[in-house]
Amino acid sequence: MDRTQLADNYLNNLETKSDSKGRLKIFFGYAAGVGKTFSMLAEAQDLKKLGHDVVIGYVENHQRNETNELTKGLESIPLRYSHKGSLNIPEFNLDETLKRNPEIVLVDELAHTNLEGSRHLKRYQDVQELLNAGINVYTTLNVQHLESLKDTIYEHLKVNVNERVPDYIFYLANQVKLIDIEPNDLINRLKNGKIYANSKIDQALKHFFTVNNLVVLRELALRKMTLRLSSTDHKVAERLLVCMSGAGSNAKVLRAAAQMAQAFNSDFVAVYVNDVQTDRGILLKNISLARELGAKIVKLQGDSPSIQIAEYAKESGVTKIVLGTSPKKHFWRLKHDLLQDLALLLPEVDEYIINTSIQNQFGTKVGRVFSKKELKIEINSYQNWNKIAWVCLILTTSTLVGFIMEMVNVPVLNIVLIYMLAVMAAAIKVESQIYGIIISISAVILFNVFFTKPYFSLQTSPMFLLTFSLMIIVSITSNYWTLKIKKQARNDAKRAYQMDVLLETTRKIQLAHNFQDIVNTTVGQLQKICKLPIVFYTFQNQNKPISKVYSFPNNTIPSNILSSSEQAVAIWTFKNAQESGATTDTLPQSACWYLPIFGPSSTNNVIAVVGFLINKRSISLINNLNRNLLISILDECGQGLSRMEILKNKREIDSRVKQEKLRSTLLRGISHDLRTPLTNISGGADMLLNHQNTLTEKEKNRLFQSIFDDSSWLISLVENLLAMTSLESAPNVPRSPELVEDIITESLKHVSTGVKQYVLKVHPLDDLLMINVDPHLIAQVIVNLINNVVQHTPNKTNIVINAQQINSNQALFSIANDGPTLSDVDLQNMFNLFYTGKQDLVAQSKRGMGIGLSLCKTIIEAYGGKIWVKNLQHKGVCFYFTLPVWRQIDD
Repeated sequence: MDRTQLADNYLNNLETKSDSKGRLKIFFGYAAGVGKTFSMLAEAQDLKKLGHDVVIGYVENHQRNETNELTKGLESIPLRYSHKGSLNIPEFNLDETLKRNPEIVLVDELAHTNLEGSRHLKRYQDVQELLNAGINVYTTLNVQHLESLKDTIYEHLKVNVNERVPDYIFYLANQVKLIDIEPNDLINRLKNGKIYANSKIDQALKHFFTVNNLVVLRELALRKMTLRLSSTDHKVAERLLVCMSGAGSNAKVLRAAAQMAQAFNSDFVAVYVNDVQTDRGILLKNISLARELGAKIVKLQGDSPSIQIAEYAKESGVTKIVLGTSPKKHFWRLKHDLLQDLALLLPEVDEYIINTSIQNQFGTKVGRVFSKKELKIEINSYQNWNKIAWVCLILTTSTLVGFIMEMVNVPVLNIVLIYMLAVMAAAIKVESQIYGIIISISAVILFNVFFTKPYFSLQTSPMFLLTFSLMIIVSITSNYWTLKIKKQARNDAKRAYQMDVLLETTRKIQLAHNFQDIVNTTVGQLQKICKLPIVFYTFQNQNKPISKVYSFPNNTIPSNILSSSEQAVAIWTFKNAQESGATTDTLPQSACWYLPIFGPSSTNNVIAVVGFLINKRSISLINNLNRNLLISILDECGQGLSRMEILKNKREIDSRVKQEKLRSTLLRGISHDLRTPLTNISGGADMLLNHQNTLTEKEKNRLFQSIFDDSSWLISLVENLLAMTSLESAPNVPRSPELVEDIITESLKHVSTGVKQYVLKVHPLDDLLMINVDPHLIAQVIVNLINNVVQHTPNKTNIVINAQQINSNQALFSIANDGPTLSDVDLQNMFNLFYTGKQDLVAQSKRGMGIGLSLCKTIIEAYGGKIWVKNLQHKGVCFYFTLPVWRQIDD
């Protein structure tokens, strides 16, 4: 298969991808000069001929003529120049590439470290952002730049590789093309000046470009390709755990474990016990390294690492454990080490030991090395004057109590108990094994000097030697167990607190009623842990996020926390689904540390971003946070926000379904109920037009009356439909102060003409009673209620209208009649849409559509009132409804 076919196949794969992310192709080799950049440019030229949009983002040609020839005809993104001293160094221009948005971009040297001031610390992070933006990337990489191979490279080549790429980038690539050449051929190319300038050839041949070195690198590259090809997507059966610590040599263990996880195609978990006495700074570096190597980080609490690790391994189904050790043993070490303990606790788990006693580039052992500054801190920690003062106070107090007991003739051996109590008090207050030993020995000396003969000397009788020995043993033992119990209690309390926070978060989010409740709950729970101001971003519009700042006591919020630059970082986190800002390698100059909140569907579905305000005092706090707990809370938030979005969409769908059902029912009702009056009007008009000479005056008047009645009914129907439509479309009903008397008077002008056959009475009204409503809508209510009486009661029925103020906020309206009473079914369903009830045989009754009373209920409830109907005690029915009284403060 030739180069053009390979390129075409790769692009065909691009067309079938289901997501919007770009795809990554790595040209992989074992040394400079094997032809990675040449092959990348040659394939780019082929793609260009096929009509694809290919541009050069950055290519390092090393002044090679063949490479320069292949760049011709390809568009190049303008480089970004950074100043370093007097040098003006060209860098890949990420922003211009994103703005250009090509189909494929060539970015050479994936392992390159960007200059200070760049958005990202490493070029591979630039490539990740390009992929997130949907841009396909071609890049180059040498095997020695893979993070997991750093120690292997040093062991064989004695070279420390500073520019490294996490292994997950290598496995993230959609395609890796191995560019291979025989080592001897590569050396010949070097000698012919095709790799480096002539001035560098001799130096390269003496140091890096030796046959042995190139053979080792070539074998590593082939092995890495084999591991990549052997990795599959089937269910993982193995689970590998590596133990982390604050030792400098632990980095080698992590890299070796990463290679083993790749070889076994297993899950990769890195654990550390929080209370182990290790260097915190190196531990944080090792945690960062493990995360780059693709490990899941797990933090355990406790003062017994072997037990904590063994319990976690059993619960999580670990099948292999990787540890680091040194062959050097101390003859005075009696206690089992971590390796021996885990062998006893986990006999069914395979253990792999990595020898960490390698020589570094300066010829010294890799291990813990103290700088002067660190040593000063360590010394100061043991000479803490506060602890010394407490020890002196406790011993002095115990001695004084002993003198008092001696004065009241208490047996001298009972004074020993006072010093035992002093040792336990010191263990609780000082919390140091070293100080516990010191106070134990000091207590024995004080007891000997002040309470045994001869006094004020270190001499004593032989009978007290056993007492002193037991006293030291009991003191040290009680101090040890007191410290251990206190540490265990503190760890248990911390675990319980964290579990309570997580369970409380889950419970509160499940009980939340809306989006803002979930956000407030999440921020409150996060601040319980981090104790920092927080900015919460939501993204209805990706380029214009909605932000809210949540302060925290004793923390000052800077004015730039919502600046355009900070919002840009939050938008970057949202679009790229990665953390950024302070304490990270991406935009570290930001004021906040930004974390994405993912929805439940995938790790790329970011629905919000949370920012933690970072200052000099809070950096150590952030480093000591339980990151897994933070992520768990944010995951719960993401689940809750997604659930709210689903419920919102469901409600909208249900509302649309209901509206469609209502619309179809309304159309059916209109088409059916309009047919009768329209037929009557049409028939009556036809009779009057074609037979007016043969009709008597009585017959003509009957037809005119029928046409008028049917037209009035249609007008009433149309007005109700228009009122209902206006209520549905308007978010708020109009309000204005209106006199009740004026509304009732205007309503009576628009009631059915059939009301003339009834006895209509209006009780005396309060001239000053005013309600805060729209007069036309309330008039529509009164008209509908009166017309309903006319439609369903016989002639001569009495209709009584009344309105009065019942309290400072409400007015009560009533429309009563002395016609037939209603059944229980009618009373229950009277205001339901399209409910018409049982049709009576009243002469003037027409079949209604059942929307008039439903419209009345909608209007009244829109103003915060209530409407109901009751059968009167003796005879008839009364409709009641309440409306808000107007007061001057309403305006």
